[in-house]
Amino acid sequence: MIELTSNKDEILEVTKILIYKENPLLFEKLDFNNNDVFLEPLLFAYFNSKSYNLLPKEALEEILQGYFKPRLSIKIKYSYDKKDIAYIPSIGYFKKGNRMPSDTIKLISNTIFEIITHQIKNLKYIFRDFNEQPIEERKITISKELVEVHEGSLTIALSYIKKYSSNHYNLIEQCCKKILLFKTDPKNTNSFATINAHGMAFLNVFQKEYDEVFFVDDIAHQTGHIIMTTITFKRKDYFLIDENLNIKSIVNNPKEYRSFYILFHALYTYYTTILCLDNCISNNCFDRRQTHEAIGRIGFYLVKYNLDINTFNNVIKHYDSIEKVLTKKGISVFEVISDMYIESSKKYGYTFKEFSYRNQPYNFTYKKFIKLNPLKTNE
Repeated sequence: MIELTSNKDEILEVTKILIYKENPLLFEKLDFNNNDVFLEPLLFAYFNSKSYNLLPKEALEEILQGYFKPRLSIKIKYSYDKKDIAYIPSIGYFKKGNRMPSDTIKLISNTIFEIITHQIKNLKYIFRDFNEQPIEERKITISKELVEVHEGSLTIALSYIKKYSSNHYNLIEQCCKKILLFKTDPKNTNSFATINAHGMAFLNVFQKEYDEVFFVDDIAHQTGHIIMTTITFKRKDYFLIDENLNIKSIVNNPKEYRSFYILFHALYTYYTTILCLDNCISNNCFDRRQTHEAIGRIGFYLVKYNLDINTFNNVIKHYDSIEKVLTKKGISVFEVISDMYIESSKKYGYTFKEFSYRNQPYNFTYKKFIKLNPLKTNE
């Protein structure tokens, strides 16, 4: 069982210190014991954006004012986007010139998760392409209309994870506060999670046919990143080698671009994704077509799982033993990952022989999958 309490405490302590150093007077207005204040994703966005010089110090008070006790009159100067809409956490969205929110905070039904319904200026620099360059705003769609299209499937997917993968759902609740749906060509960026807005999952819904199968997959995947970032917040508690080491030379693969830390993250997300998809299949959550897609997705991830387990083992061989690479805590996390690989390979290993994935892009696409792997009448 993965434990997060001490890791969350470390994160809370860091954000409290950062706020105090930035503006000690803010502490007089905040509830020091309200963890939601200090785990606000926009706080991470604010402090991690300093190198971009996007916001003045005064913007921090704007971000936190929705958490003030007692709540004061809302003052906004720095948070308006190009459409003159400002987002104030825990309150909602304000049109320029209005004292009351035009839209309040929206929670996904029967969850604690907020779903973002408008663009947020403070997240502008978060969207980056594969070369780490900012993506033009016009190429990213974030809107109430997009939420309305996908909210039903998103809600159902979360209910499945909550009911049938309850231990994992508990970890999601501890680590994830907000979900943002956006739409862009995957050539720009994929779904993601980032320490730069820790606690928020960014889901790219660029395929209009996405339903609850996709959302079970992508929620498990992106929140898996958020959970792993929380778990390994004190990295030296988990890694004995330099976790930022580029593993290209070790594994003798010129196409390998990742650090050991990114590899470890990827392995954990295969575990979380297959866990949630398999539990849904086992509990008959999906109809016949959806089950075909879900099994196809599991096979798709097993291919990646297999490659990355082998890469991980090559790193271990390079250092002679896992005890020279990971601490006891790190090994315990890897054992969870490894056990899932063994179990899912036994259960779904047939997909390697039965299915073809040669036409798949980086993101699993069912329309392409079904062309090579048609749904059989007896499935």
